[in-house]
Amino acid sequence: MKIFLSLLLICFSLSALAQTVGNVSVSSTRMRPETLKKLFLLKPGDTFSPEIYEKAQDDLHRLRVFKKLDFTATPQGDKVDVTINAQDGSYIFPLAFAAGGAKSAAGVSLAGGNLFKQGESTFLFGGGSQDGITASTGITQGDEHLSVSYTKLNFDQRFYSGYRSNMFGVFSTTDDEDEYTSDLKAQVHSKKEQFSVTYSHRFSRTVRAFIRPEYVRYAYSSPGFDNGNHNQITLGLHLTDDIRQGTNMGALSGYGLTDKEKSLRNLPHPRQGYAADIYYTGGGNWTGSDYTLAKLGLNAAWVLELKNRHMFIVQGKAQDAFKASFSDEILSADLLTFGRYDRQIRGERGAGIGTSFVYYLLRNHTGLLSLAPFYETAYVYAGGKYRSHSGAGATLSYKLWRFPLPLGINYTHNLQDGGDLVGFVIGGAF
Repeated sequence: MKIFLSLLLICFSLSALAQTVGNVSVSSTRMRPETLKKLFLLKPGDTFSPEIYEKAQDDLHRLRVFKKLDFTATPQGDKVDVTINAQDGSYIFPLAFAAGGAKSAAGVSLAGGNLFKQGESTFLFGGGSQDGITASTGITQGDEHLSVSYTKLNFDQRFYSGYRSNMFGVFSTTDDEDEYTSDLKAQVHSKKEQFSVTYSHRFSRTVRAFIRPEYVRYAYSSPGFDNGNHNQITLGLHLTDDIRQGTNMGALSGYGLTDKEKSLRNLPHPRQGYAADIYYTGGGNWTGSDYTLAKLGLNAAWVLELKNRHMFIVQGKAQDAFKASFSDEILSADLLTFGRYDRQIRGERGAGIGTSFVYYLLRNHTGLLSLAPFYETAYVYAGGKYRSHSGAGATLSYKLWRFPLPLGINYTHNLQDGGDLVGFVIGGAF
């Protein structure tokens, strides 16, 4: 009985100590205070804790539209009043880039933020190479995201023993044509046209669902392939927490650097982050497709960020095409993450895993210099057995705070072919 009373007393004491959010006061430059309050995770009446308060601050930092962002939490009995002082602005910035190798490619992007005073981010991108063209545009505002993309490819597809084929895509600048001539079994000219619309809605801070209808059409110069429409629809669920956000084009105009000082300080203790996607792709007569498609996929990532900001990353991917014609089969390159390759394996199903360690050689107010060695491997079921595709290498990159995309070089050694690829790198996942 005494134990029961003690436990009851402890529970009562904890409930008495629990604090809730009181008033949330906001001042801003362009954005309406009501809009900023809506974007802030904590609302009056919510349970207040230092951990949730920290995450709520991070969410506003990641909008990347502020030059100044100050937070104050003032206890008022069993409530905590929160005050936010924000200096927000808008930006629009063009960026052109080129990639080289055995083939060359170029592109141009136009990024904007907070143009409509809603904390939204927008982008417009176009690029091309000798293998085709691509263009996309999109907007993210609050819980909503909408994007549209179009790609048209015109390329040679080569097939080798071991169910391997060459890499393809507008920005695939590697070329296997001269390196693997003794292994070549067939070659066919291929055309692919793809138009997709993606809409996603965030249901909570960590959960987002998406739908993506696509028009896809293939044309091959040789008979025996699946010429025609491959229209499909993908439904998916995305989970993520404490994963660093990527592009911040506002930094070029001085916006979005409000958490730079915080990012340069060591963490009080290591922290973990995760991301996961599960999706289903279907197609058939009901989508206007000439072929039946049923594919299930899963992507997952786990990140351990050490006190000194170095990161250990593990990523895994799996796909199973229960029903798929040739053009919709699984590609090993889609199961790998860190390396660059000039050939891949195609088959019915597969899984891959990769690991990398991001070590910061330099961290200061100018930028971040990092070295990231990696190892990754994938197995694809083709021709009655699982076939491996693996690689190891490293990426050396430098990221200026005022230029958000890391620039560097990547070296990849293909552990099956023995091939070595060195390529220019712009951007990154983490």
